[in-house]
Amino acid sequence: MAGRSCLRKFFVLPLLLLIFLSFYLLYYERSSQALINEWIQDYVKLHHREKPAHMLTYPAFKHPLAPPYPYPYKFLINQPDKCKNRKPFLVLMVLVESHDLESRQTIRETWGNDSLYDVDVVTVFLVGLPQFAPVLIQVLLEEESLVYGDIIQQDFMDTYYNLTLKTLMGIEWVTKFCSNTSYIMKIDNDMFLNVDYVVHKILDPEVPLRENFFTGDIRFNTPPFRDRTVKWYVPKEIYPNDTYPPYCTGPGYVFSIDVAKKIYDVAQTIRVIPMEDVFMGICLYELHIKITIPEPWTFNTNKFFYDACGFRLFATVHHFSNYELRSIWKDFVDKKSQC
Repeated sequence: MAGRSCLRKFFVLPLLLLIFLSFYLLYYERSSQALINEWIQDYVKLHHREKPAHMLTYPAFKHPLAPPYPYPYKFLINQPDKCKNRKPFLVLMVLVESHDLESRQTIRETWGNDSLYDVDVVTVFLVGLPQFAPVLIQVLLEEESLVYGDIIQQDFMDTYYNLTLKTLMGIEWVTKFCSNTSYIMKIDNDMFLNVDYVVHKILDPEVPLRENFFTGDIRFNTPPFRDRTVKWYVPKEIYPNDTYPPYCTGPGYVFSIDVAKKIYDVAQTIRVIPMEDVFMGICLYELHIKITIPEPWTFNTNKFFYDACGFRLFATVHHFSNYELRSIWKDFVDKKSQC
């Protein structure tokens, strides 16, 4: 009898567990599908909702490579009190993909660590809507934001062709929620950044705030790519001229708060193109603001072999992986007084 009782338990317990799992999976599937349906509905609304009345005065223009702007994008994750009761000297706007937690964490532990500097520096990460596993990534982003309070997100898709929207989002955020800063730097996530050089060699907190200031790695007389197979292809329907105005390459550039406000305003009136660095140059051209030419080798779009003292003479060096940045950062900080 004892054997039968044990045998009965042996079959009953797995059966109960199977029933429980069946109900759980059914509930989970329905819950997940409900979330997915919400995302689909939001996506449809985002791409098909009517423009508000105040935007009807802008010329109608549609092209697959022209990001919709002006457009009432909403902040999904915001840090409205990030600059409250403080006066930052520099805001670092870091462009990073929504799923790339590793890069954000690497930057927080290296040059994005605000506590390393003798002036008030604010670091924020700019993201859009996740392309892949959107429900999961969005939940993780919101949890990450609660922990670190440094993520800014609006409801456009996080793609290469929306980098201009992402940069304009950052400028909008600064002008609305951190307008008491002195300067802003837009920077990509795959960069070595020497914040001390930017603060003390390029900007200098001891001198009055510069106006109409914009600097970086400058390009002159650059023609648009007309080849459809090229990543940076721009058709004449989007930009008809044979060359772009002078602009600073996208990996990193610095500008004053008054320029940020002017760029945000003028961006509402001109056609947006996918290359954010070129678009910033077009805005500056429309504003009649000349780019300040930096010292040679200040902003480097190429990668160099690391040297602690040599890198102190640069503001930026491009193409650093998370592993590489972590591996050199402690040495760079430790040898600060030796160079």
